[in-house]
Amino acid sequence: MQQSPLNALESPQAVPAPLERELVLLRVLMRKCRAKARVEVFETCALLLHAPKEGAQDYADALLRVLVSGLPTGPVIHAITAQERSFDEKWLLALFAAIQRKDQSSVAFLLRTRLPLHMRRPVGWLATELLNRMDSVPDKFHQV
Repeated sequence: MQQSPLNALESPQAVPAPLERELVLLRVLMRKCRAKARVEVFETCALLLHAPKEGAQDYADALLRVLVSGLPTGPVIHAITAQERSFDEKWLLALFAAIQRKDQSSVAFLLRTRLPLHMRRPVGWLATELLNRMDSVPDKFHQV
């Protein structure tokens, strides 16, 4: 029986161990882009679509800046060494896990529960592209 996406957000241990690396990388990448200005969603995606060689940092920047526009209070991303996970971190990790499993129903559910209609596809695309690029980031952050 497959676990519901809502249960994955409520349980702190629900994210599988391989995603711990993604949590550390997410915190490192997001930390570098907190002070940047907001962006227009479709303009950001169009720029990245025409520059497919961009790295994880560029996609993390875009994802965070788009989420600042799409979520009522913006995403909460804790410091790298924080033991607890914010709801937004749990949500992003659940989204990453659903993308990795190719579970489109869970991806759609997670996007639909938090974002307005016009933000869902761009955020899903940015999350997928960020996850693909996180695989190429060195493991040095995992030991933080």
